[in-house]
Amino acid sequence: MGILHQKSCEMTSSFFNVIPGDGSAALLLYGDIGDGYKVESGRIVSELLALQSQYKKIDVRINSRGGDVFSGMAIYNALRQSKSDITIYIDGVAASIAAIIALCGKPLYMSPYAKLMLHSVSGGTWGNASVLRQTADQMEQLQKDLSNMIAGRCGMKAKEVQAKYFDEKDHWIDAKEAVDMKLCDGIYDMETTEKQPTTTDEIYNYFNNRLVSGPQNQNEMALIDDIKAIPSFSDKEDASAIVAHIKALENTATKVNALQQTNDAYKAQIENLQKKEVEVFLNKAVSEGKITKEQLPLMEKLMNSDRKAAEELINSMKPASPARRAVDFINHEDGKGGFENKTWDQLDKENLLAELKDKDFSLFCSKFKDKFGIDYKE
Repeated sequence: MGILHQKSCEMTSSFFNVIPGDGSAALLLYGDIGDGYKVESGRIVSELLALQSQYKKIDVRINSRGGDVFSGMAIYNALRQSKSDITIYIDGVAASIAAIIALCGKPLYMSPYAKLMLHSVSGGTWGNASVLRQTADQMEQLQKDLSNMIAGRCGMKAKEVQAKYFDEKDHWIDAKEAVDMKLCDGIYDMETTEKQPTTTDEIYNYFNNRLVSGPQNQNEMALIDDIKAIPSFSDKEDASAIVAHIKALENTATKVNALQQTNDAYKAQIENLQKKEVEVFLNKAVSEGKITKEQLPLMEKLMNSDRKAAEELINSMKPASPARRAVDFINHEDGKGGFENKTWDQLDKENLLAELKDKDFSLFCSKFKDKFGIDYKE
């Protein structure tokens, strides 16, 4: 099945995304969302968890065109469930799934220039008609889920949200409109003498450039000072040096993540091979008559807890004679396990009463009556 996206495709730019702080922390969602992009759900969620253990207050700042729906929903859930004091700011653009993240239920503020954009889920896949229908069904279900998320924020009914915003058109909402709709809690002030950006492209690029070109006001100077208070950033003289160091840290983190994924893959392969070895060993023991099929679950547990001891135990058992194995095979193949010729007490002693009841309830009732002289009742 293909990857499902919500993404506005009007703009192209390169940027980075994460900046820590001191006392409080800033987590930046600046970039496209999804594996291989600047805003990767696994990385963002792990950084959020790390920040929660170090800082009482976390500011999440967004300037994103959207991206992979499932990655965005993972970030949405992590922010929504976080017990930290989180405030979300839309600095520039929060389009598509990035808008859903912004509406996760935490206090939300937008810059005077900021834009929210909501629209239908889009995506693609390859396969037969059944696969294509499944993809379409999944997209419709995702839109219902997203409608419920938005409805919970603005007080609308989910069906109203779906009809209004998931009609396969782009719906751009500015900061004032978002406040009026109760999607946003307020508009934050920006001290700047620069020409105000107006188009979506200008807004998006304006906030990306602010991160690279250096501080624009006293608030940004304070942010730079907070970053330089971190030991590994203490020798960085300006914003450009900080950006370069962050990129180096990103590269190191990416290599560590790749090594971890490789290690996990090898570990999974080893576990799979070990599982197959256990399966072959136990099946051989059954075929030799050392253990019965009914004993397999117990032996599997023993193999998993202490494989060496289990193998020694089974290897010490004597194989059943060919005649005995033939009888056992016939008894098991008849679907009743040879219960007819055994008394209630014999079955009880061999712990076969539950199996008899499951496989042949009428025979179970008959043997019960023979034993106790009354009819069995459930």
